[in-house]
Amino acid sequence: MGKTEDYVKNSGSCGENHCAGPACGYGQNSHHEESDVRKYVILAAAGVLLAGAISGEYIGLPEIAVNILAILSALCTGIPILVSSIQGLIGGRQNVCEFAGIAIIAAIIIGEYLIAAEVGLILSIGEIAEEYAYQRSRREIEKIAALHPDHGLVERDGGFIEVPVDDIEIGDVVLVRPGDVIPSDGVVLSGSTSVDESCLTGESVPNEKQAGYTVYSGSININGAVRIEVSKKNSDSTYSRIVGFVREAESRRPPTYPFIDTLSSVYTPLTLAVTALVWIFTGSIERSITIIIVACPCALLLSTPSAVISAIGAGARRGILIKSGLYLEEAGKIDNVLFDKTGTLTSGRMRVKSIRTFGNFDAESVTALASAAENGSEHPVARAIKRYAEEKGVNAAGYVKTNSRAGLGIRGESDSGTVLVGNANFLRGMGVVIPSKVQSEAEFLSMGGASLVFVSLNDEVIGFYCLEDSVRDESANVIEDLKKSGIDCISIVSGDRREVAESVADACGIDRKNVYAGVAPGEKKAVVEGFQSTGDTICFVGDGVNDAPALAQANIGVAMGSRENTVAIETSHVVLLRDDLRLLLGFMRLGRITAWTIRGNVVFALSFTFLLMALAFFGIVHPAGGAVGHQIAVLAVLANSALIPVWMERNG
Repeated sequence: MGKTEDYVKNSGSCGENHCAGPACGYGQNSHHEESDVRKYVILAAAGVLLAGAISGEYIGLPEIAVNILAILSALCTGIPILVSSIQGLIGGRQNVCEFAGIAIIAAIIIGEYLIAAEVGLILSIGEIAEEYAYQRSRREIEKIAALHPDHGLVERDGGFIEVPVDDIEIGDVVLVRPGDVIPSDGVVLSGSTSVDESCLTGESVPNEKQAGYTVYSGSININGAVRIEVSKKNSDSTYSRIVGFVREAESRRPPTYPFIDTLSSVYTPLTLAVTALVWIFTGSIERSITIIIVACPCALLLSTPSAVISAIGAGARRGILIKSGLYLEEAGKIDNVLFDKTGTLTSGRMRVKSIRTFGNFDAESVTALASAAENGSEHPVARAIKRYAEEKGVNAAGYVKTNSRAGLGIRGESDSGTVLVGNANFLRGMGVVIPSKVQSEAEFLSMGGASLVFVSLNDEVIGFYCLEDSVRDESANVIEDLKKSGIDCISIVSGDRREVAESVADACGIDRKNVYAGVAPGEKKAVVEGFQSTGDTICFVGDGVNDAPALAQANIGVAMGSRENTVAIETSHVVLLRDDLRLLLGFMRLGRITAWTIRGNVVFALSFTFLLMALAFFGIVHPAGGAVGHQIAVLAVLANSALIPVWMERNG
C-alpha cells in the first residue's frame, strides 16, 4: 500500500468523487467550493441520466437508448473513480477504489449497464454523506481553529488600524473591544474586563483582568475595552501553538496502522481471489461484482482515524491537549503513575511561613539578598521569596549575574559577594558547611512538613526560610479514582526532603513506600527508566518546570496547567491547560472511550463486511444493495466516532 502516513490522504481516493468518502481521500480538492460545485453538477447529471434509463426501460424506449443513458450515467461517476485507481497504481499505492472501478468495468463488460450506473451513483451519493459525517467528527477541531483571530486593532499614530495577526509585533499596543477575540498574548496596560478563556482551559467561567494581568490569544473579551501590550508574535502565542499541535496530532499516524499495513498487503489479492472463487462456484458474475463492492474496506480504514480525530478535538475543547492518538491508546495500558509533588499534587503556590537569621544579618538583609538572586526565576520557591519581599517592602539587592541548578538552588554574584539560595544538598555541593546547630534547628522546624531553603553569603549560612505548600483540594480524590480504575502503583517523585514528600503522600492517600524523595530533576528521568525497565507503561505527571526529561521519557508525559510554559508544551505528550488535576482523570477516561470506540468500529466494520459478502454469495444482496450496505457501514463507523464528545459529557 505504500507509506501508511499518506494512506489516509491517498488510499482509496476516487478523485473528485472518492468512492468511500473520507476514508478514501480526505484532504481532497472536493473540500474546495469550485470542486464541490463541479461534483454536484456531475452527480446531478448522473442521476438524471440514470432516471431516464430506468424510466425508458419501463415505458418501452429502444434498448440502445436505455443502454446509452445508463452508460453515460456510469461514466459520469465512474471516470473519477477509475482515474484515481490508475493514479494510485502508477504511484505504487493500492487503493480501495480499485474495487469500485473493477465492479463498474465488469458490469459494463457483461452488458449490465444499469447495474454499473446504479453502483456508481450510490457510491457517489454515499461519498457526500460520508464527507458530511466525517466533518461532523472533526467539528470540535474546527471549533478550536475558528477561534483563532485573523486581525487585531493596533495603535498607530494616535489611532487604531486593523492589522493581520501575523504582522503584529512584540511591543505593539492592541485595542480589544467587548466581544473581540484577543489576537495576541500580552499584558493589560489599561482598562479592566472579564475574559472567557474556555478555548484554553475548557472552563467557561470568566476571569477578571486589569492592568498588569496576562491575557492570551483566542480568549474572548466579554464586557470591557482594554489596551494590551503584545508579548509574543502570533506564531509563538499560546493559542497558535495549541492549534498547531492539534492540527499536527490530527495528521499523525494513528496507533493501529501497523494492523492496516499488514491487512492491506494481502487484502486486495485475497478479495480478488475470493471473487474469482465465487464466480467459479456460482457461475454468477453479478454475485462476484457484489462481492467486490461490499469488500471495499473503507469502514475499516476509518475506524481508527475518525475516532482519534474526534477524541483529540473533544479533549482540546476541555483543556486537554493530546499530541497523538498513540497516547490515547497508551492511556488504557498504564501500569504506574508517577507524580511530581510541587505544583502537581500541591498547589505550587508556596509561601514563607517563617525565617531564621544568623550572625549580624536580619530578616530584611537576608531577604534582600535572596530575592535579588531569585529575581529571574519562576520556580515556586523563587516566587514565594519574591512575594515575601514585596509584602515586607524589601528592595532586592542588585546582581551582576546568576546561575541556577534546576530544582536545587541558585547562585548569584554581587558586590556583597557570592550568594547561594537553595536546599541543604545544594549548599553542601557548593562547598558550604552547614553548622550542626543550624541543621538541628532547621530539622526541628520542618518536622511539620515545611520545606527548607537556606541562604549563604561567601560560604557562610546567614539564614533559612521555612516554606509551606498546600495539597490540592482534588488530589486525594484523584488518587482514589486512579486506584478504583485499576492503577495500584502510584508514586511521588520529588526533589524535596522525605519528611515533606511523605506528608503530602499521607494527605493524598499514597503509600509511603512509593515516595522517592531528594531526587534531582535530572534524576527523575532515571526513576522513570527504572520503572520502564520492568516492562511497565509509565505515566509521569508534573508541572513542567523542572520535569522536561522525565516528561519526555515516560510513555505518557502529562504537564499540568502549562499555558505559559512553552517547554512543557513541547516536551510533554499531554498538556492539561487548566490548573486542575481532575483533567488527568478526564484524559484517561477519554483514552478508554476512544479505545472502546475503535474496537467497536473495527469489529462492526469486519463483521458487517463479512455478512454482506455472505449475503452476496447466496445471491440475497445484489450490486445496488451491496453499494448501499457499504455506505451504511462507513456512515455507522463515522457516527460512532462522532459520539465520543457525547460520551465524554455523559461521563463527566
